[in-house]
Amino acid sequence: MNAVMGAASSDTDAGVSSKKRLMIVDDQISLTKIVSTIAESMGFAVTVVNDPTQALDVYLDLRPDILILDMVMPEKDGVDVLNEIMLTDITSRVILTSGFTESYARLAAGVAQFHRKEPVLLLKKPFRRDKLIAVLREALARL
Repeated sequence: MNAVMGAASSDTDAGVSSKKRLMIVDDQISLTKIVSTIAESMGFAVTVVNDPTQALDVYLDLRPDILILDMVMPEKDGVDVLNEIMLTDITSRVILTSGFTESYARLAAGVAQFHRKEPVLLLKKPFRRDKLIAVLREALARL
């Protein structure tokens, strides 16, 4: 994992440039450690941002292949982060996570549709390891 101003990522491997880049934006540090470990075992180069106010800057520097974004965070809501990122030339596949309600999930999907981007994938918390792996594989298949 690499750390930059509330962000962390793994680029110690020699072949990291050929790895798919995954960015995780979530204020729950313990959860991001678990997700990072699983994603790294799948071959991803992982960057973690625990401070949602840093998400856009890190996103623009990294240009990840896949973005996992928590929807409920302090200081900046996931919908706001998603909207900011969608205003860029986004090419990432987006996976939204949270203990969100159905209406909140529709709101986030509406943000993506408004910007005419690929549909987002949803991963409701709490989730199991096999579900995370399945959603990451689905996102990879859509690249």
